[in-house]
Amino acid sequence: MKELDHELTNALRREDPPAGFAERVLRRVGEPPHAEHRAGTIPRGPIRLTASAPTPLSSFVEAAAVKNPDPTAPTRLPFVQWAAAAALVAAIAGGINYVAEQKERAEGEAAGVRVALALHIAGTKLQLVQTKITQLHEQPDTNSNQ
Repeated sequence: MKELDHELTNALRREDPPAGFAERVLRRVGEPPHAEHRAGTIPRGPIRLTASAPTPLSSFVEAAAVKNPDPTAPTRLPFVQWAAAAALVAAIAGGINYVAEQKERAEGEAAGVRVALALHIAGTKLQLVQTKITQLHEQPDTNSNQ
């Protein structure tokens, strides 16, 4: 692990630009863009690191670079777009399913609350009826004495 850290540190260390670098940049800024350097295009061809001696890190970066010798050949970008669209559709479907489950759970909880309220009301009414029946039985029967 320390070797990788050391290689990264060496590859990313600050170096002075070569002589004439600023003049070349300013000169290229004033030039019209080339057809292969249009804005919004994906750069094609190998990416090369400029180092005095090739290191394992630079060879890894070169191996991982995009290599397309034919600049007119289509890239694999449509596959990435289709994969992103499929992931988006899956996420939306999952979100819709989650919302539906939450709504069903909320409706179930509300129904439970209504059932509990109905049982409480029915219990109160039954208790009232029982109290009235008990009062009727405890009163002396006025019709039997007459």
